[in-house]
Amino acid sequence: MKNDRIINIGEQFGSWTILEKQGRQILCQCNCGTKKLVYKHTIINGKSSNCGCERRAKKIPVGTNIGRLTVISDVEIKGERGKIQVLTRCSCEAKTQKYINKSSLIRGLTRSCGCIVKENCRNKKTIHGKCNTYEYYSWLHIKRICYNKNYYQYKYYGRCGIKIDPSWYSNFSQFLKDMGVAPEGTIISRIDTEKDFTPNNCLWIPRKERYKQIHLLRRKNNIAFKTFPNSDIASNKINTGLPPNIIQAVIETHANGEGNIKKIAAQYKISVQGTINIILRRNIKNFSV
Repeated sequence: MKNDRIINIGEQFGSWTILEKQGRQILCQCNCGTKKLVYKHTIINGKSSNCGCERRAKKIPVGTNIGRLTVISDVEIKGERGKIQVLTRCSCEAKTQKYINKSSLIRGLTRSCGCIVKENCRNKKTIHGKCNTYEYYSWLHIKRICYNKNYYQYKYYGRCGIKIDPSWYSNFSQFLKDMGVAPEGTIISRIDTEKDFTPNNCLWIPRKERYKQIHLLRRKNNIAFKTFPNSDIASNKINTGLPPNIIQAVIETHANGEGNIKKIAAQYKISVQGTINIILRRNIKNFSV
């Protein structure tokens, strides 16, 4: 296999020079002097060829249009946390001039001065007053990854045929009603990663759990679906301390379309985290490597 290729100390891959080996990660030094641990497979397949200095050094030409934004100066400044920013002008009525993070422009994360979000709120038939909430940005995010072909994560979702439930696509209020308010430290995720963003296939899960899923998904292309047999439910292996009938009831309630985890938790008088654990362990894919 390609990933079994032996990498020798001193060998060069793009701007990387191999300094030493450390298992799956390899200590490399970029031509700019930066030393960094890089995954072996990203070096071999060419996905990692430098520390990012080449991308940072390359300027965005004046006049470049990204969404509603137009770059109007080639002078770059350092903003918060040392991030490089460029001056842009928005094509909205206010013609707002604003410094935008360079990386956000290149990756298509920022496409206006903020006017698009405000317009989306104004154009709603019912003003929900939630435009600056975490749940609203989560809703915008899943729409972006499913339908914005210029968005860097589109290839993992929209290009693979993943869509959003029609009742959610143009109705944030329905999305919020189905999903409920996100518990602190959680992020929206699908239970079955081969299916769409729908009420009975989505839930809020801890960020660390979601990042672990993403990491393992990228490392393994063929993931087998795993479900717990009825014997596991009967023997209470899914969540020790809860009666099997409660576990089964939680699973069935969520499978029947109830996506609001807080409602399910309140209905059966268990914690939100306990409800998440039951649903995840009953339905989620096996991410073993």
